[in-house]
Amino acid sequence: MTLDRRRFLQLSALSIVATVADSACASSDRADTPPDRPQLLAMLGPERVRQLGANYRASTPNENSVDALRAALSSGHGLRIPFINSASLDDQIRDDFAAGRTVVVDGWVLAVTEARQAALFSLTAA
Repeated sequence: MTLDRRRFLQLSALSIVATVADSACASSDRADTPPDRPQLLAMLGPERVRQLGANYRASTPNENSVDALRAALSSGHGLRIPFINSASLDDQIRDDFAAGRTVVVDGWVLAVTEARQAALFSLTAA
């Protein structure tokens, strides 16, 4: 099989499309903490995080199920498209604080994303 200029350009374009498609389908928070393993665990321990999560769920009845919490946490996470910034959970927490999206749970000022992670942890942790 000979490779002329037209065939070379077709194969090059196809490989670029395949690479972009593969990147777009990758999870945006692959290196990030999973939603049900909040970073608060390292600071506060599992029991305290469960308490905070349970209290957040009690004060926010529409986010009192695993499905509702996962949907709320992933609302900012779509397909990861190269060259377009898609926020990780860490970025989402930082943005929550910057925009004033915080809640007070048992005296702790938490980003809404952190509170949702704690609530999810309280439901999924055994």
